[in-house]
Amino acid sequence: MMRTAISTGPARRVSVRSLARVFVRSLFLQAAWNPRGMQNLGFADAIAPALAELYPDPARRAEAVARHLEFFNCHPYLAAAILGGAVRLEERVANGEASPQEVSSFKSALGPPFAALGDGFFWLALRPVAALAAAATQPILGMGCVAVFLVLYNAVHLPVRLWLFTTGYLRAEGVVEAVARAHMSSGTPFLKACGAALAGAVAARGVLDARLAAGTFDALLVAATIVLAWATLPRLGATRAVYIAFGLGFLFGARLA
Repeated sequence: MMRTAISTGPARRVSVRSLARVFVRSLFLQAAWNPRGMQNLGFADAIAPALAELYPDPARRAEAVARHLEFFNCHPYLAAAILGGAVRLEERVANGEASPQEVSSFKSALGPPFAALGDGFFWLALRPVAALAAAATQPILGMGCVAVFLVLYNAVHLPVRLWLFTTGYLRAEGVVEAVARAHMSSGTPFLKACGAALAGAVAARGVLDARLAAGTFDALLVAATIVLAWATLPRLGATRAVYIAFGLGFLFGARLA
């Protein structure tokens, strides 16, 4: 593969301060989402502090920015790994150790699989679990349950996002192996199982709130259903378990509400 000319000056590296600015800007990756380039504007804006250090020459910096205005779409959290890797690759390009095409190829290759991984773990597993846990605390905390959701969700989301960015910068192409070892895909079914159990608990609370004449029996019935759903979850599926739990809660609650 063709390489750019090797730089004769000192090796260029992005400062820690600029890396911190890149990470903070990555939190707003979707602020300029658009149908044509998806997250390209947000990506280009996030990596801009790094490019400003690596390419003092305005012409070369403009070429680098243009690379990151190409189409880009990924889960906004997993994109942190790609952003960190892109910064590392841009360092190599600036030092003549890699071709600009390698940066574009890196982004386009990792975008779709990381998007699917992030959607499954964060949108379909972690977020419902945090929301259901917050709903379960609502009778005790009232509107304070919103804080429960924010704390639970961001206690996972923010550290993972920072780890992804740091690992991407340190390992570049090796970030794929690091993410695979994190077992995010295997943790998704466990979180969905927790979500199903929490949904059953919220439904059971609805039964108790309905103040049925045979409230104790109905509560035990719903509790038994939760345990049964948990035991059969691999075959039943998390989505069906959630619907069954909510259905029972609404059925009992509406009977004598």
